[in-house]
Amino acid sequence: MSMFNIGLSGLKTTQKALEVTSHNIANSGTAGFKSGSAEFASVYNGGQRGGVDVSDIKENFTREGGVVNTGSALDLAITGKGFFVVAENGRMAYTQAGRFDLDKDQNIVNSSGNRLQGYGVDADGNLVPGVLTDLKIEAANIPAQASTEVAFSLNLSSASDVIAVPFDPAVGSSYNYSQSSEIFDSLGNSHTLTQYFVHTGPNTWQAHYFVNGTDLTTPANLTFDADGQLTAPAAPATVALSYTPTTGAAVMDFGINLTKSTQFGSGFNIYKNDPNGYTAGEFAGVAIAETGEVFATFTNGETKLQGQVVLANFANINGLQTGNKTVWYATNESGAALYGTPDAGSFGALLSGAYVGSNVDISEQLVDLMAFQQNYQANAKTISTADQMMQVLFNAT
Repeated sequence: MSMFNIGLSGLKTTQKALEVTSHNIANSGTAGFKSGSAEFASVYNGGQRGGVDVSDIKENFTREGGVVNTGSALDLAITGKGFFVVAENGRMAYTQAGRFDLDKDQNIVNSSGNRLQGYGVDADGNLVPGVLTDLKIEAANIPAQASTEVAFSLNLSSASDVIAVPFDPAVGSSYNYSQSSEIFDSLGNSHTLTQYFVHTGPNTWQAHYFVNGTDLTTPANLTFDADGQLTAPAAPATVALSYTPTTGAAVMDFGINLTKSTQFGSGFNIYKNDPNGYTAGEFAGVAIAETGEVFATFTNGETKLQGQVVLANFANINGLQTGNKTVWYATNESGAALYGTPDAGSFGALLSGAYVGSNVDISEQLVDLMAFQQNYQANAKTISTADQMMQVLFNAT
């Protein structure tokens, strides 16, 4: 009877291996799927050969699936180690299937409705690290913000001609250089700030300021030392200006920050021209950085930080418990989840607009399928041979 039992054990384990292979093939197109393999172990009963058993089914977390580009900003691929963390009915689950979207409440969710976890932001828009929360997008439009500062630095060539004629913005020979910036009032209307620079003598300049062609104030005097460094206005090197819009908006009080401006012999050069403020903007979409920061984007070009994606890893990945919908759960064997941010430490970076596909190698699985089929037939043959031998024995008695 031992031959029958050994043959039956071979049939059962081979059938199990065929199930694993079939499962792999069926999930060759499943995002984040990890192929499994059956591990066999010989069985001995009291020192007597007892056949074979499936000792474990291990998933291959080492081989990475291919990156599938989709162009959808909320699809995320982990380029390295780590799992996404999702909340599944109050339980934390872990997945590498990075296909996400927004639900009706603007939560970032996967196809099962599980909410992507990460670090949120406080009322001031600052990240709150260390506390996992549902990542959610604030899709409300943002109001206009008046400009309060123009961060502006430049090089004024010390080799420029000294201008002796009175300044007139309509006469190009009455100034050396000019530069424009776009600024906004409290209603979000755009205005053009123009600066004119006049070389008045060794290391001295005058700056004239106009908004929409209106002269704002008396000229600002700029002074440089023998090394070409700005000495006046003194630090923080800001020229205070004021303009009353004709749009019904509030008076615009703003400053020109000239920090790091220079006067070298090289040509005229703008180092920085960066006014703050913006017009009103409508929600346009979501952008996610390699480091996991999630931003809401708006039609006025502004972005607003919404949170940061958090990844998880485990001391023993093979100890994870497999769940439906391509997720895994932490167990005592896997150890507790170790959390971190993308592109930091041992965690991989995020690639937005793509997801990691299945790591199943179809050619390899088809070879396994044929091998297990032959194995199944061979085990069946041992059973039929044992049956024939028993028939011969019974007929001999």
